[in-house]
Amino acid sequence: MSRPLPSPADAALDPVRDALLAAARADAAAELRDAESRRDTLLADARRTADELVADARVKGEAEATVLLTARMADSRRDARRTVLAAQRALYDELRRRCRLAAVALVRRPDYEQLRKRLVAQAEDLLGPGAAVTDSPDGGVLASAGTRRLDLSLPALVDRVVDRSGTEVAELWTR
Repeated sequence: MSRPLPSPADAALDPVRDALLAAARADAAAELRDAESRRDTLLADARRTADELVADARVKGEAEATVLLTARMADSRRDARRTVLAAQRALYDELRRRCRLAAVALVRRPDYEQLRKRLVAQAEDLLGPGAAVTDSPDGGVLASAGTRRLDLSLPALVDRVVDRSGTEVAELWTR
């Protein structure tokens, strides 16, 4: 075990002690400044990385949102187009149905016989004078000559007229 130094020797060591203590304090302060500097650099790097990640995520999120929005808009346009086409088809079918009903109603008119005679004449013009011509149950006539058949029934005539009037019927959708 060591013995304590006498007081005058102890006092002589005070400047050494003070210098060692000052050097230790200076080293500790330098280490603290260095640690704080490293901490600040790490925090700045972490903030920069976080900002880059957020910006990258935002760009990716916006891109994905754009893709999803584009797909949804395309789906919506297709659905709307399907709805419009279905409505147009329903109107077209209703037009055909009403025209057929109006044509069949011609049978009850007093001037129907004149129409019937014109249809018989047309059948004979197209198939020849020996064509077999019979009345259609819905009005108009059916004719045949050999293997050739001709349907001049009122519903068939309406169907032909409606089918040929596609552009005029299409104008109904654009008004």
